Amino acid sequence: MPLYLQIKEYLRKKIENEEFLPGEIIPSEVDLQKYFNVSRITVRQAIIELANEGYLLRQRGKGTEVIGNTGKIQEKLNKIMSFTNEMQEKGLRAVTKLAIIRVQKAGKRIANALRIQENDDVYQVYRIRCVDDVPIVVFITYFKKAMNLPLDSTVYFGSLYEFIATHNNTKIAKIQEHFEAVEAFDKISEDLEIVKGSPVLKRTRISFDHNRQTVEYTESFYRGDKYSYFIEVNT
Repeated sequence: MPLYLQIKEYLRKKIENEEFLPGEIIPSEVDLQKYFNVSRITVRQAIIELANEGYLLRQRGKGTEVIGNTGKIQEKLNKIMSFTNEMQEKGLRAVTKLAIIRVQKAGKRIANALRIQENDDVYQVYRIRCVDDVPIVVFITYFKKAMNLPLDSTVYFGSLYEFIATHNNTKIAKIQEHFEAVEAFDKISEDLEIVKGSPVLKRTRISFDHNRQTVEYTESFYRGDKYSYFIEVNT
């Protein structure tokens, strides 16, 4: 068995046997490197695979945290972060399979979220995002027409937050989110490559800038078999 798999199995058993508990920080890469007498790259490969499988959460400057065993990509809900950066923290690469931008009229729900008038023009950015070529989430994001966004879909294949920070000098300072379990309807099931009616996690987000002005309204649909959320509350 390759060395990195031996280290992976060692750590996995520690987690499954509850010798390493959720919320705990595992030994550092340097400590594991010395313990197993292997290269740091070998240790890192084992940790990345366990993070991909939902056992660990890699955090820059904080160490690697145990989050359990779900077999899914897990996101810890403790800070504002784009999907691109979430995946980077886990050692994964987020890829955009499809990005389409268009202008449409705001319905009541979108208008209320963006604090504009119903039937005002808004931008809709529709994106399918993947990890390891597997569709994970569909993002449907709405921006006010005042954002003056380019209608070139190719610019939306990366992080939206990084793009608007550069293009509009706008940074997200606050978010409000709502989560609910729903069934995948025709379009979402097709784009996520799952059976119609499969469970998906719908995440609705309204974001604000430092002046408390609304920036975006996003409805995202995550595959229930590939993604989960982790919340830690301290007393």
